[in-house]
Amino acid sequence: MKKFLLAFAMLIANIVAMAQSQFYVIMKDGSGTSFPESVVDSLTFNDINGAKIYGFKDLANSIAQLRREVDSLKKVMSTISSIDSSEFMHEYVNLGLPSGTLWATCNVGAKKPENFGLYFQWGVTEAGLNFPQQGGKWYSTSVSELRSKGVIDSYLCLTPEYDAASVYWGDDWCMPSKQEMWELVNLCSHKWVEQNGVNGIEFTGSNGNSIFLPCAGFKRGTEGTVLEGTRGYYMSASSGEDTYTAAQIYLSQESVSVGTLNRSYGRVIRPVRRKESHKPYIDTRFPEVNGHVFVDLGLPSKTLWAETNVGASKNSDRGNLFAWGETAPKDSFTEENSKWYGLEKDELVKAGVMDNNYILNLDFDAAYVNWGASWKIPSQADFIELYENCKHETVERDGVTGWLFTGPNKKTLFFPYGYYWENHYGWRDEISNNQEENWGSPVYKGHYVRPILIK
Repeated sequence: MKKFLLAFAMLIANIVAMAQSQFYVIMKDGSGTSFPESVVDSLTFNDINGAKIYGFKDLANSIAQLRREVDSLKKVMSTISSIDSSEFMHEYVNLGLPSGTLWATCNVGAKKPENFGLYFQWGVTEAGLNFPQQGGKWYSTSVSELRSKGVIDSYLCLTPEYDAASVYWGDDWCMPSKQEMWELVNLCSHKWVEQNGVNGIEFTGSNGNSIFLPCAGFKRGTEGTVLEGTRGYYMSASSGEDTYTAAQIYLSQESVSVGTLNRSYGRVIRPVRRKESHKPYIDTRFPEVNGHVFVDLGLPSKTLWAETNVGASKNSDRGNLFAWGETAPKDSFTEENSKWYGLEKDELVKAGVMDNNYILNLDFDAAYVNWGASWKIPSQADFIELYENCKHETVERDGVTGWLFTGPNKKTLFFPYGYYWENHYGWRDEISNNQEENWGSPVYKGHYVRPILIK
């Protein structure tokens, strides 16, 4: 690093000397000629010979601009010797994970693996010392509002502006998603170890490489650091399902798991390298995407169905009612309060609500908007495949009557009785009285949404 800085300094010194006494013209073929500044009177530009002087049309401006650039570089050089390269150079480890995720060797704000580093609230990029038990910038903010404000993306992960790893370490780094945390916890072996006097968990990948996560505890209220040395709480970029929590890794000598914790608490961050593809990796061994569980019924298309309806807290809840093409739930559904009722199909296509095949576009899909970019409303073909390849029986669950589907692989999925939207214009499925039926419905009507994962 020192050799590089010395060579760079010599280069800048040469540029400074050149700017004070010489004037260079570089041709398109790579040849060039220099003239002492004192002998140059004026320049005439001709596109044929391709002469260019820093984009300016007169000598005085060209030289003035060059000198400004050199002065700027002088200022950089005056401070560069004091920069500690460890502040901006961060190492990572390949653990041989299926997603290819590369994990950093240190926490944000730490210089060694056993250092705790800085503590942050979720979605806040300034490190803090005092963390309220209930409060903070994004505490009690709904997922839909976080998306509308640009705090989280369509996959319900923090955007770079609100990601402390990206802000502190640069765009090549980000906080891990919940799925990436699951990979680390479930596809690596782990053991409780002491490293340089600090307790923590060592994760070892299938390729034998490992990383150490110290038990840094967490910060809450004015208590300072809680459970330091005995517990670890590492923050994820993924929001929790509710308005108060965010995903995290939990570490202790007894267990290691992925769960959620209050957004307002202060936690440490172990970054991962940002991937070229923004779409998160989904490992079906971890049956949850964006905080919502799916079921693999063993269908021929490999379609994965959500375990619950949109707005439902458990499988037996019916959840929220939506009008077709509307993404916010309502209590009443009339022609008057409908966004799209009364418009012709061609008008809806022109407005971008659906495509030329009358299939709902994702920006108007209640599953996609409420659950994130991995989910959508099923098609008619998806429902037909469900009916034709699964056995079903009428059962009662938590006092709610519905159908229990049993897939080819013997896994089951419960649907409360009701009407369910398809993504085709005005089509819905009825599940009731031991019969299924799909037919047209006015788009202003309120029906349930059972999402599927986008392939």
